[in-house]
Parts: sequence; C-alpha cells; structure tokens
Amino acid sequence: MHRDVFWLGRQWAVTGYGIQAVSKKFAMKFDVEAKRIWEEDIDALMHDEPWFDAADFADAVKQARNLSNEAPSSFWAALCDER
Repeated sequence: MHRDVFWLGRQWAVTGYGIQAVSKKFAMKFDVEAKRIWEEDIDALMHDEPWFDAADFADAVKQARNLSNEAPSSFWAALCDER
C-alpha cells in the first residue's frame, strides 16, 4: 500500500496512489489509480466477487473524488517498493 493514507475504510483505503485494497492478498489487482477515479463502473472487475464490500468501496470513491477536487497534488504514483 502507498505510504500516504488519506482515508481508511474496512476493506478499501484512499492513498497517494488512488483507491487500494487494504488486504495485500490481492497484490494490487483491484487497486484503482487516481487517474481512473472519475470513470464509471470502476468496480466492474470485482462487483461479483463474494468478498467485495460495495458500500465501503463507494465510500472510498467518494473520499478519493473529494480529495481529487480539494488537493489533486495528493495523488502520485507508488514507488516500486510500495503496495
């Protein structure tokens, strides 16, 4: 996970990278880069997964979009050793 965490939910976090799963077991497979937070259906890849907490993800999207409007420079790419 990116070292800058701006919001932490049960399953998702808003970080300097964008929206990231709190669990490392997904190895960034479902993480959403900041440049994609305004896309429609960004949860499409995981929507049918039994583990997916849609409400927590929706909160993360809302928080990420708010941060993008208020402080867009908060987002920057993860370093190669950050996940």
